[in-house]
Amino acid sequence: MSKGYGGDYAGGQGYYGNQGGYPQQPYGQQQQYGQQYGQQYGQQQQGYGQPAYTNYGQQQQNYNQQYNQPNVGYSQQNIEMTQVNSDISNLNAFFQEVSSISDVIRQIKDNINRVDELHSRSLGVINEDEANKRQLDSIVSETRQLLVQVKDRIKKIEVSNLKVNPGDLTVRKPQTANLRQKFMDTLQEYQKVEFQNRQKYRDRMERQYKIVKPSASQEEIDEALDNDDGGQIFAQSLMNSTRYGAAKDALQEVQKRHDDIKKIERTIEELANLFQEMQILVEAQDTTITQIEEHATQVQTNMEQGVVHVEKALESAKAARRKKWYCLFITIVLLAVVAALVYYFFIRKK
Repeated sequence: MSKGYGGDYAGGQGYYGNQGGYPQQPYGQQQQYGQQYGQQYGQQQQGYGQPAYTNYGQQQQNYNQQYNQPNVGYSQQNIEMTQVNSDISNLNAFFQEVSSISDVIRQIKDNINRVDELHSRSLGVINEDEANKRQLDSIVSETRQLLVQVKDRIKKIEVSNLKVNPGDLTVRKPQTANLRQKFMDTLQEYQKVEFQNRQKYRDRMERQYKIVKPSASQEEIDEALDNDDGGQIFAQSLMNSTRYGAAKDALQEVQKRHDDIKKIERTIEELANLFQEMQILVEAQDTTITQIEEHATQVQTNMEQGVVHVEKALESAKAARRKKWYCLFITIVLLAVVAALVYYFFIRKK
């Protein structure tokens, strides 16, 4: 198997296993691409036509201002970000928010399918048209915003769950877990699509390099594809190629595909970071909620024990009162007997 572009995703066991050279490291534990390109994620140069991020999910400007043309061929409209419900402490608002987030996740899934289609269209031609590139840029940007929005809204639900009563928490907990899992599955689906297309772009670059230099070894091809100066390596091979015309066209496409792969890898890293963030959230919230539930269970147990003790105390009090009445009755009877005897033996005989 040829080494992955940049070499970062070549080893380890991952979610997707050994699928055609896809990365195999667990999400969220992958080496930062910033070590390859000289810039950490969020400080890299423009990707997919977007401005750099200073923090994942915080763009420097709205993506609608980055394109002078609408999303041609993609429903001819931009998605307006759904407003987050400001108060989800009651169950009605909670269920409305869960439903709204589920709708956004479905939109993300549609976008992922569209991204895959546009990648396939790009791979099907030698010179990609600008309309296709703009559509891909716009949908990737839109999807990025939707992913961050969903992450933040799920976080808000998790925080809200810590403040509700145990009865509501019992209802909310499985709904939240299901929503969270759907979102994480969507992240993995998107990452898988990007891995697959990254490999397809790489395979295409390998074929183009062989056009420039048919005798090239696999090691030489890997070095050219994995190196940031791969274009220069191709150019040097071009000077020695006997097929100058075809080699020149191949060089132009290789340079373009090299940039496309770097954009895809930035998206993959963003998804890995987001997935890791969700995993951390899951672990933290599950621990906290478990502690709350254990505390609530202990309180309930103490209350039940208290009720039992009170009932026993009431029974004891009733028994004590009955004994007092019995004693009083016996005392009265004894006094009556004594009085009768006194009357009979002393007063009557006189």
